[in-house]
Amino acid sequence: MTPLLSTATGILLALTTIIVHPEAVNGFSRSPHRATHHVHTTTLMSWSDDEYDGSYRSSPSRGGSSTRQKSGRDRRSNGGQSGRGYRGGGRSGSGRGSGQPRPNRESKESIRYPQNNFGYDDDDEYNYPNNNNDRMIQQQRMTNSIGCPLFGTCPGCVVDNYVADIDIIKSAQLYFSSSSVQKHISSSSHVRQSRGHYYNEDGDDDDEFYKIKVPSSITHWRTQAKLAVAADKKWSRDAGCKIGLYQRNSHDVLPIPDCQVHHPSINKAVEAVVKATSVVRTPAYQEDTGTGLLRYIQCQVELSTGKVCLTLVMNCEKLKECQPHLSYLVKELKRSEPKLWHSIWCHCNDSAGNAIFARDSTRWHPIEGPPYIREKLPGADPDSREGLLYFSPMVFRQANYEGFGEIAKQVREAIPNGSKVCELYAGVGLLGLSALLHHGKLAEEYNDSDGGIQWLRCSDENPENARCFERAVSSMPMKITGRSPKHLQKDKGQKDKRTRKNQKGKPSKEMSIKDLMDSMMTEASDESNPPPVDPSEKVTYMQASAAAAILKGQALGANVLIVDPPRKGLDEPVLQQLCQPYNPNQMYAEKPNALSHMPRHTVNWVNDVRTLIYVSCGFDALARDCDQLLSSNAGWKLESATGYVLFPGSNHVETVVVLRRK
Repeated sequence: MTPLLSTATGILLALTTIIVHPEAVNGFSRSPHRATHHVHTTTLMSWSDDEYDGSYRSSPSRGGSSTRQKSGRDRRSNGGQSGRGYRGGGRSGSGRGSGQPRPNRESKESIRYPQNNFGYDDDDEYNYPNNNNDRMIQQQRMTNSIGCPLFGTCPGCVVDNYVADIDIIKSAQLYFSSSSVQKHISSSSHVRQSRGHYYNEDGDDDDEFYKIKVPSSITHWRTQAKLAVAADKKWSRDAGCKIGLYQRNSHDVLPIPDCQVHHPSINKAVEAVVKATSVVRTPAYQEDTGTGLLRYIQCQVELSTGKVCLTLVMNCEKLKECQPHLSYLVKELKRSEPKLWHSIWCHCNDSAGNAIFARDSTRWHPIEGPPYIREKLPGADPDSREGLLYFSPMVFRQANYEGFGEIAKQVREAIPNGSKVCELYAGVGLLGLSALLHHGKLAEEYNDSDGGIQWLRCSDENPENARCFERAVSSMPMKITGRSPKHLQKDKGQKDKRTRKNQKGKPSKEMSIKDLMDSMMTEASDESNPPPVDPSEKVTYMQASAAAAILKGQALGANVLIVDPPRKGLDEPVLQQLCQPYNPNQMYAEKPNALSHMPRHTVNWVNDVRTLIYVSCGFDALARDCDQLLSSNAGWKLESATGYVLFPGSNHVETVVVLRRK
């Protein structure tokens, strides 16, 4: 009986192993990148269903000839084409001013709130899939097919299935596994090195330092699209216009009805515009002659309503030159699809070349509907009013908004409690405001009066971004932003105006060096008794390029810096500052005038930054910038690197790199 009992026990254990680990039936992982033999564990890489926002952009500086551009070569079909694109002073909020003692870096940065109440384990800092359900979802996204009937003909996608099996990700994996990068991986990273190989301390079989994730569905993820327009029949306007993408190596427009990566509302909007142009006989732009009217269209979907903000790009200099065709077209669109449109805009662009939009802000004209699309702030509770983001057609918006929310999640979770945060290339402030809300909610939940983000400074050079940012801050809870509603600020503004009027004409009192030093010493305070926070400066926005903002002291006093540059990477002045070593002789300051006694070329404008979060949409530029950062004597170490397949079907990866220094 004993041999029979042993045999039965062995069969029972084998069946249990198969039930618990269904992938062990074949003995191999189903990962598209590795076939690692295993029995008791499964190898799984996480992927995201977001799309390359630059794929619909055309860059005159790069000489791009396609409206929707690609960044790689399709190995599964002939005629793959490499693609090009572009994305397209005062007192600090913490109350500490110039000349104050440098805060103890270990007091706040080493503190992290428990995270298990927010859907991930304490040890799973960046929320990689840690249960079978998440693993299955990621596996399906990585292996499923987009199922587009136009694949191989349409230039929009380079792969139809295995969306993570693309050249750019293989290049990224090779880069982060190289010995020149491995030696700069922080000892605090979850993946550590042993005898030349990496292992995961959390017990995950995926021993890759460079994690891969597909953050959304691989179909219908695109909520913004820029499409080219051409005459359906060259010598007749009765047929209307055709709308789609430029075919490979040409400017011949290929219609893409029912595109599988477009949000259904975009496909519906394109069909409506095509029909309307036929009804009202709208003349399409003729590139060879420079005549015609309608050049491009842009469709942006408001996810909460499914409505479309439509921008009609017209071949004219002024709005009146678009008439009467523009009025006829808008009237027909409203008649045929009255519930589809969120708003309709006209953009006048009569310039030669491939630029879809002119840089002149006066070329934008609202025709119908509200001026802004509103989206839920990533991390906000959908059942409560915790914050909205505002987008006009004049600002940059991620084409895969849902997928980019996963990137925002990693960014906010990488920020230590109690940080002072500066965000360059901020756009409308999505990453910074998401982090502000997240840490504010944590501080409230754990009743931590010193928790949350102490202050947030954002910057970008587009003036429309600043207006969208201010609206977003006004929509957030006052206890998190520190700002009172605008209608309560009118009296304060009138008081300031009267004060300035009363002081007009009075000679200003000159301040001696002794007076300046006395003022600095008076303002200085220790950590145990900080001065009160000025609520008006807890959350601020500077209209300036990244290079200008960094040299104006935007990052002074910040211990966390977030950068989300365009595909070209960091501006040279920003990179130079980040490559400078920490200067212990430079006093802690949050205002530029505190360092006025130092020659400007000796100031380290990022001296207190200890965490750098780099969100990259161009991997070549990221690798170049990382090489300079890691090889400098600034002390940077890699903590994590995650690749997001933000635009499934394209040869593009968004990479989030977290670097820290002591």
